Amino acid sequence: MSLPTTELPQGSMLEEDSPEPTLIRVKCLNSREDYKTEAWKNGLGETTEISIYPPEMDPKNESFFWRLNMHKINANCNFSVYPGYECTTIVLPNDNTKSTFLLNHKGEEMSTNVKPLFPYSWNGAWPTSCKISNPPITNLQFMYKKDLGTAHFYVEKIGQPISNESGETGKKLLLGAFALVYIVNGYVRITLDENHLHRRTEFLSAGETLYIERDEEASPTSIVIQAADSKGSVGGHELDARVITMEISESKKSTTVASVDDNLGPSVPEPFTVPTDSSAPSARREPRRKGSLVVYDDQPLGNLGIPSTTATAAAAAAAAAAGIGGTTATIVEPLPISGSTDTDILASSLQKTDLASVDEGMRRDSIAMIRGKLDTSQVYEPPAAALLPQDTDVPPPVVRDRLVIEDFPVNTISTAWIKMVKQGLSEWVRLPVIICRGSEEGPVVGITAAVHGNELNGVPCIHRVVAEIDVKKLKGTVVTVPCVNMVGYLQFKREFADGRDLNRQFPGKEDGFASQVFCYQLMNKVISQFNYLIDLHTASFGRINSYYVRADMNDSGSAILARLQQPQIVLHNSGQDGTLRSAAAARGINAITVEIGNPQLFQNQYVQWSYMGVMRILDNLGMFELNGGADKILVGPPNTVLCSKGFWIYTRTGGVLEVYPGVNTIIRKGDVIARIKNIFGNVVDEYMAPCGGIVIGRSSNPVAMSGDRILHLGVIKRKGESLAKEAKENY
Repeated sequence: MSLPTTELPQGSMLEEDSPEPTLIRVKCLNSREDYKTEAWKNGLGETTEISIYPPEMDPKNESFFWRLNMHKINANCNFSVYPGYECTTIVLPNDNTKSTFLLNHKGEEMSTNVKPLFPYSWNGAWPTSCKISNPPITNLQFMYKKDLGTAHFYVEKIGQPISNESGETGKKLLLGAFALVYIVNGYVRITLDENHLHRRTEFLSAGETLYIERDEEASPTSIVIQAADSKGSVGGHELDARVITMEISESKKSTTVASVDDNLGPSVPEPFTVPTDSSAPSARREPRRKGSLVVYDDQPLGNLGIPSTTATAAAAAAAAAAGIGGTTATIVEPLPISGSTDTDILASSLQKTDLASVDEGMRRDSIAMIRGKLDTSQVYEPPAAALLPQDTDVPPPVVRDRLVIEDFPVNTISTAWIKMVKQGLSEWVRLPVIICRGSEEGPVVGITAAVHGNELNGVPCIHRVVAEIDVKKLKGTVVTVPCVNMVGYLQFKREFADGRDLNRQFPGKEDGFASQVFCYQLMNKVISQFNYLIDLHTASFGRINSYYVRADMNDSGSAILARLQQPQIVLHNSGQDGTLRSAAAARGINAITVEIGNPQLFQNQYVQWSYMGVMRILDNLGMFELNGGADKILVGPPNTVLCSKGFWIYTRTGGVLEVYPGVNTIIRKGDVIARIKNIFGNVVDEYMAPCGGIVIGRSSNPVAMSGDRILHLGVIKRKGESLAKEAKENY
């Protein structure tokens, strides 16, 4: 991915300009026209070649990247040896449930019983034999050259109620250079890049294979597989199909992770090392124009231009972000800490002044006693936020059964405890609420924090908003809930009392389990009063986040809120996932989720950015005008990157995890992003970026189990791409 050569407008939201289609070749392969069948010379079976790459290669005499065959095995036999290749077999189901397929490697005493539809892999260099009962056995056999790439296999039943972790079957992102979809039974309709101008739709039946060749360095390709009838119609509840998807990626290495230039944003990483093997796709294809970051031309409010006089303030803000939570700031280069401040002048003078000439006041200062040996960057200087008045100056709270805004006086800031649910001592779990009611009627904006009890940056954000608001100048009402999950907050943990995640239970149930009941009461007693909702979160324990917003960017109201927040990243997410945001949106409340850095601590820069975003929203809604003084420095990150989707990358094994990219850095496909070592320091696994994108969040916990999170990767929106109506993540 390349970047513009001219300065981007301050406050721009960015997308990827990649007009070329990601799909290079798509073809439906069938046994009549494309499969090649050859009987074995020993008469024990036959091989049907479904596909091979490169297509002109003779697998008996020439090296190839990968090959997909179907075997029909009639008796016990030995398999051919393929040194340098990884072999995977998938036994296909048949009507004889008593059939067995045993594989033995290197003459070992034990054999493996390979069950139908369970992929089984082994080293192609191993001498391998099979023993079968109740023949024939039909299986798919896939081979790929290990030094050129990797392959992953997915077996799915389409059209049944069982779902994957994202709540749906048949939907995924293709990241590799190739994908093969084999239809085991039934009929399917497959749509590629459904939200893009270059979308493709194919209809396949049992025994056919969809061949997909794509530009691996382009944005991921979405694939949607739907069960269909024999005429290609979808949507029937009785329809189902079983498919096997094989995704093949080329191995590429890059020594560079993208950094960020002072003004232009993320810089261009070093090019990949191109494999020399002639069967690798990158060695055979003509170079294609790469994508670049451009200004998103459908911004809800246009560019939020910041005057040049505030450039220093913006740079200083980014410099402060460089120290946030141990993460790497990537917006601008940090500014030198030394400058013409009083402290620097003092330190400089001490380097030149004899102690005898220092007055008594300075003599008592420990800085003077060091006499010039002090690094000026070690001199603490209170940040601007610490010098501002922070007291919310609110009155003592009253206790109420529910929030009724009209019960609180106008021109007043009030506080209340709202009764939510009864706990084990038959006492109320109460919710703290601050009600800022203006002098005139207007919208009701709700701001919630700590739905997860250890996500705390939203708390000081709310305090600063309340401290800033002058209710005599406020039109409408601002309702803030500085801590939603009081139980988790007091125990320093994410979950509610029953160990469940509140933000997967909304809108809740009146007669459900504890967290569902709490969510139901919150929705009906408090959230129902809002016209707009800003839900403040952070990463959870063991992870760190950039400053980003989740929003349904197809909803104009929510898109405007996201844009006004001016985050580093906006991630399009339609909801439908049990979150407070999605439950509010379903009730007509414009809502966004703001992710503000890291858990269980306060990060002043992120808190300041989120506070600025809230104040911009109030100003845009005509509720509280920003003018003069400190309002002029309401700057945030220089630009916002818009992501059409995002996903987590997980570990394949456990050990000591090292994650390399910082949050808000742009990475390219093939970049080394993480390694896992055993406790003795041996590298046991290495992880490459499966596609290009921007780092939304990442793991900060070095102790990793198999299946733990590594990195939250945002896929930058392509120019011409339509944002999906339903966009979810593998949380």
